[in-house]
Amino acid sequence: MASSSAWMELYEKHLHSASAMATYYAEDSAFVEESIRQTLKFIVPVFSSGVVTGDTLIQYGGNLAMLFPACGCFKEIIYAEFLESHLQSVRKWVEKEPGAFDWSPSEKYVCELEGNREMWTEKEESLRRKMTRSLKCEAKEGCLVLPSLPTQVDCILIIHFLEFHSPRLDVFCKTLKDMSSQLKIGGYLLLNVLLGCTYIMVGTFKFPVLCLDEECVSQALSDAGCVIKESQNNLRANTLYSVIDGSSTLCLVACKERNV
Repeated sequence: MASSSAWMELYEKHLHSASAMATYYAEDSAFVEESIRQTLKFIVPVFSSGVVTGDTLIQYGGNLAMLFPACGCFKEIIYAEFLESHLQSVRKWVEKEPGAFDWSPSEKYVCELEGNREMWTEKEESLRRKMTRSLKCEAKEGCLVLPSLPTQVDCILIIHFLEFHSPRLDVFCKTLKDMSSQLKIGGYLLLNVLLGCTYIMVGTFKFPVLCLDEECVSQALSDAGCVIKESQNNLRANTLYSVIDGSSTLCLVACKERNV
C-alpha cells in the first residue's frame, strides 16, 4: 500500500474531473445505472419525507446528482471537495460556463422519481441559487483537513469521498468524527460509500480505495455520535469490474444524537 502522502498526492495530481465524469457520470455509463440511480432511489424518499430539512446542507465530494432531491429542503447548500478540478467543475456548472458537465439526465430522473419530470429546469435553477459556497479540503500529513464553517449545519451528505481520500481506517474514522462535529445535534448525515473496493480506474490510472465493510462503517458512525436510521446495500453487477472492483454500494441515513 502506498504511504498516506503518496496516496493523497496521486489523487491530487492525476485524477482530473473531466476524465472522471466521462468514466462514471456520463449518461451511457454503467455506473450511472448501477450506482447513481440506485442511490437516488434511496435518497429521494429521504428528502421527500420532510424529516431531513433545515437551513444548511453541506455535501462532501461526489456528484451533483444527489443534491437535486435535497435542494428543496434547505435554504443554503455548500459543496466541499479535496480535488481542485472537481471544485472547478462544480463552479463552472453553477455559473453556466461553456463546457460545464450536463447534469440534466440526473435532474430529469430525480423529478421522475418525485412524480413531476417537467420540473427539472426549475430544480436546476433552484440548486444554482442555493449553492452559495464551494470550499476546499486540504491534506496534511496524509489526513484530510476540513474547511471551517461559521455554524453547525443541519445535514451532511457524503458521496464517495471518505473511501477515496482516507488512506487508512483511522483516517476514515477521524474524518467522519470531524464531519460529525460540523453537524447539529438532531441533524442528519447521509453517506454513500463503496464496500469491498480497493481501486477505481480513471483513464490509465488506478487509484487506491480504502477497502471497507458495512460493520466498520457502522462502528465509525457510532463512534462519531450518530445512530443509523435506515440503510441499503446495493450489490454491483459484473459490468463495472473493469473500472471498480467493489462488491456493493452502501447508502445510509444516520442521526447525530451526541457530541464526541
